[in-house]
Amino acid sequence: MNMLNTNALTTYFQLGTQAGQMRLDGQRMILFYASAFSEYRRGLIDLCGSKATRSLITRVAYAEGVKGAAFLRKLHKADESDIYNYRLSALIHELAGYALLDFKQMKIDIQRGIFEVDIALKDSVEAEAHLAAYGPSSESVCWLLMGYLSGYSSAFMGRMVVFRESQCSASGHETCWMSGRLADQWNEAERQHAMATGPLISQLSFGQAGEPSAAGTNEIVGVSSAFHSVLYLVDKVASTRSTVLLHGETGVGKEVIGRLVHRRSNRSEKPFVAVNCAAIPASLIESELFGVERGAYSGATHSRPGRFERAEGGTLFLDEIGTLDFASQGKLLRVLQEGELERIGDQRTRKVNVRVIAATNADLRTEVREGRFREDLFFRLTTFPIRVPPLRERRADVPLLVDFFFKRFCKMHDKQPSGFTQDAVTILMAHPYPGNVRQLEHMIERAVILSEQGHPIDSFHLYAFEDERQEKLGAGETVPEALTSPTKLAEPLVANQYTGASGDIKDSLSEVLRGAREQGLSLQALEQTALMVAVNDAKGNISQAARSLGLTRRQLAYKLQQASLTDKS
Repeated sequence: MNMLNTNALTTYFQLGTQAGQMRLDGQRMILFYASAFSEYRRGLIDLCGSKATRSLITRVAYAEGVKGAAFLRKLHKADESDIYNYRLSALIHELAGYALLDFKQMKIDIQRGIFEVDIALKDSVEAEAHLAAYGPSSESVCWLLMGYLSGYSSAFMGRMVVFRESQCSASGHETCWMSGRLADQWNEAERQHAMATGPLISQLSFGQAGEPSAAGTNEIVGVSSAFHSVLYLVDKVASTRSTVLLHGETGVGKEVIGRLVHRRSNRSEKPFVAVNCAAIPASLIESELFGVERGAYSGATHSRPGRFERAEGGTLFLDEIGTLDFASQGKLLRVLQEGELERIGDQRTRKVNVRVIAATNADLRTEVREGRFREDLFFRLTTFPIRVPPLRERRADVPLLVDFFFKRFCKMHDKQPSGFTQDAVTILMAHPYPGNVRQLEHMIERAVILSEQGHPIDSFHLYAFEDERQEKLGAGETVPEALTSPTKLAEPLVANQYTGASGDIKDSLSEVLRGAREQGLSLQALEQTALMVAVNDAKGNISQAARSLGLTRRQLAYKLQQASLTDKS
């Protein structure tokens, strides 16, 4: 293993580039006196208690670890081992002054799903702070380091990794000792200990058996601040009678959150009835919601209760509420205000005791202004609005979600892939997820189904069948600027072997390969050069270039994007 070069990391630090600013990889950073950190930490403990402070610090540090992994991935070397690339994490800790990390055991193989890391931490700033404030502790106190290592490692592996601190210098040990394993490798007692010393996730089971949900699961998983903001609002409103409006993009899990509100309310033992208003024709929506009496219209051969009556005492979840027509909106408003309804064809008023949770991905304010949604119903629904954030705003949750869906679908489809390739992990952590959690769920399920027993999931498993659905790369057939000219490493190769070449793509690539062997180019530089050759020979046609390389168009588009990012960094 080559020695790690701290210069590779320190070059990303920018000191004094702007007055009052210090940056790491373009992100603003601050220096913090250890004594000030100690005071800040003590203040939190005194104000919120040890348990809440531990949870907060660990969770924030976990999210920071995920973000740190995205940066450190830029320093990865394709021709080095997973262990070498993982060790880069130590540098940022040491440069930041958290502690000195001494790796005692490192067994890391992303493709085989192996992660066993034991670290001795010397001069932990957290242990020092705790000793100064409270004296010796009976439990581990390095919550920040534990959270960061868990977050970084989870993002590195593409699977949930949990670190636990088995000994701490604040408890009288010479050094702090942390061990990291894949979450499912801890036995129950060890897992409980790790979670007790710093709750890394909120994983809450809810929903009735057999009930489908919008996200395809009866559990929610998250650690990000955006995720916990939603949980905070859920906790505040769940026990009340208030109508709730959930708004957010398609696929964020609005029904899942709706089920959670129901589960945490005093209506949890009563029915939860979900209705997708957009899936019911306008001519039928009133009968579906409010019921129908026998003889009300042709074909109404018997009386039938609507969804409101079926949800009696419980919760009615109205998804895509913005699609309701004006007449139905008026009747819904009456139910919300008066707690009563009339079935179609009936003259009898029926009392109902139902809590309504509505959901939409539309901007209802705009719908009101343009006359498509009743203003009085809008104000009635927005008593307690909750915005469910898109996945791009909760990046820290991605490795947890990947791990959750991976286990779920492996069990469901009786498949046993070994893990993920580094390319697959990079895709999963960097993907924009316009379809949010639902898109991630489908990607993982498809990849598990396509995978081979005992072999890792690769990028082509994730992007299979995506050509027809994915948007084009940029505008039309735009090629990233970074690939319109050779990379620095590949300049001699391209100048000598490719410039002016034409003809069959395989001949061109053969020339590239021969030149690469002679010049000892890295695999990364070689791949970027091969991509450039293919795109140039195809005169910028991404689809044609993809076919010549034996890739799907989406696979090539992703590789072009990654090459562009690498070149810019």
